Parts: sequence; structure tokens; C-alpha cells
Amino acid sequence: MLEFQTPELLRMPLQELCLHTKLLAPVNCPVVDFLVKAPDPPPALIVKNALQMLKSIDAMDPWEDLTELGYHLTELPVEPHLGKMVLCAVVLKCLDPVLTIACALAYRDPFVLPTLASQKRAAMLCRKRFTAGTFSDHMVLLRAFQAWQKARSDGWERAFCEKNFLSQATMQIIVGMRTQLLGQLRASGFVRARGGADIRDVNANSENWAVVKAALVAGMYPNLVHVNRESLVLTAPKEKKVRFHPTSVLSQPQYKKIPPVNGQAAAVEALPTDWLIYDEMTRAHRIANIRCCSVVTPITVALFCGPARLPSNALQASSSYQGDRVSSDSSDSEMEDRTTSNVSLLKLDEWLHLKMDSEV
Repeated sequence: MLEFQTPELLRMPLQELCLHTKLLAPVNCPVVDFLVKAPDPPPALIVKNALQMLKSIDAMDPWEDLTELGYHLTELPVEPHLGKMVLCAVVLKCLDPVLTIACALAYRDPFVLPTLASQKRAAMLCRKRFTAGTFSDHMVLLRAFQAWQKARSDGWERAFCEKNFLSQATMQIIVGMRTQLLGQLRASGFVRARGGADIRDVNANSENWAVVKAALVAGMYPNLVHVNRESLVLTAPKEKKVRFHPTSVLSQPQYKKIPPVNGQAAAVEALPTDWLIYDEMTRAHRIANIRCCSVVTPITVALFCGPARLPSNALQASSSYQGDRVSSDSSDSEMEDRTTSNVSLLKLDEWLHLKMDSEV
């Protein structure tokens, strides 16, 4: 047993720490150099990775200075990517559902993992009932919270939580976090008491799940995986094979009685699109697992992923990327050649390349 508790500097999220460090560090002092002066500094490599993540979400510029977005994120009591998600929700006018999802992700999964093996399947079925056919763990969090709110107003909150394997205490904390986060948005001027940007205005699209997912994508980037339809596996920028975490509703395909031998491959094959966002990637025995996933469309990825300002060479004509890993193979068909010649390549980052119709 440790004689002393691990310093908070080594326990708190480094991305949030790096943002606030920029507010405290002297001008022109790199974050790594400032943090290394602490009695128990975090590893320099992990700090650099956190800084790179902040740059990828436009919270910092290439010189480690805070952007306007970065300054706003320092005011929000959640991790930077969740803060960006919430701010995008304000812009897209779908704040309420994103507030719920962000607070649930910031705290912990409200679902309780049963200890009895016989109850684990029942718990997974409860999760799946909240998906509404959306292939989304985020929808599960949202609908579970909304159903819990209704049960609480109807006076059967405790029975509802027991029936659906939910933690009543976790739900109460999420309510408090929502209130705190909304209060900060009001204090910062993003949500106003009346007129434009009032609470009704910033929720004009809250019932539109496609718009809600757009805000999720903007916040979750670069946490993105792609479906390889040939090998039926998920791939990420630094991972050739990624699996769904067992608690994800996407981890198993919809089957009635007997699960298939290769459940993961069947689950991947059943996905309606080739792109997914996720909240967290963990590793166990050399296998990367992703938690809290949602399928997203390519057009959503193209519009809401990548840096705020793309470089001038981000969009390339078909002739300029011959031989690229995503280019089409040569064909003897005149029709296929004509189709390929009308395709351009959109490079959002070093890994995320999308084919686009040149006429769009």
C-alpha cells in the first residue's frame, strides 16, 4: 500500500492540465518545460501527446498558444474535447441532448455491471432497448437519462433504476453536472436569458439526431475508426485492428437465440456506415477496445472532422493522387475510368482521406 496518495498532477487529465498551464506559465515558456519543474512532473512524452491532441482540436495553435476556442474551453468544467462538443452543440442548436451526453461521458457510465452471469445478458438487452435502432452508445446514454427523468417525475425512480440496471446516484450527479455546465455557458454568454441564443433557441434542433451526431463528431475528433469491409475489422490511425468493448451495444449483432461464432466480425458487418466515433480507447492483452461508439456518415465526417482551416492542398484532383492507398484500381471499363476521373481526394489529416465527387 502506498504511504502517500498519488499527486493530483499525475491523476488529472493532461489535456485539461495543459490548457490551464498556458494560463499560468510565463510567456514563451513551453508547457513541458513549465510542468517539469513540479515535484512529481508527468512524463514529458505524455504531455507532448496531450499537446498534440489540443492542437488537433484547434484549442492550441502550432506554437502552443491558446486559440479563441482554447480560452473558452478553459472556462468549462469538462475535458477539452467534451467542451468543444458542447460549444458546437450551441452553434448547431442542439444543446440539451449534448449536455446530457457530455456530462455522462465526463463522469462515468450510469449503467451498473451485474455480478451474476445470468443478469449480464439482461443488462445488455436493457442497453439495446434504448438505442432506437441508431447503432449508438451515445443514444443509449441520452434515452436512458430522459427515461429516468420521466420516471423520477412519475415517482418510480428507484424501481426504474433497478429494472434497467442504472445507478441512481450516478444519474443524480449527471443532473448536477448539467446544471453546473449550463450555468457556465450562461456566464460566458453562450446561452442568454432572452432573445437570440436563449435556451429555446439553442435547442431548436435537439430532436434531430443527425444534428446531434454532428456535434458529437466535432467534439470526438480525432477519435475515429474506419470499417474495413473486406476483412470485417475496425481500423484506427495507429491500430490495424480495433474491437468494440463488451459493454458497447455495437459489440454484438442483433441475434435472437444463438450468437454467431465470430460476434465481432458479424457486428462489424452489420454496421450501416463505414465510420464510427468513440469516446475512449483502451488496451487489454494487445487488443485495442473502443468504448461508447456511434456510427456516422461520411458527409458528417467530411464536414465536422479535421482542422478548422484546411491547407490549400487538402483537396486533390484524381490525377494528383494516383497510387495513393485509397485510390481506385485501374480498370478496363471506360465507364469506370470516367467515374474515377471525376473523383477527388479530400485530406483532412494524415490518416483521414475521403473520396469526393469532383462536381460537388
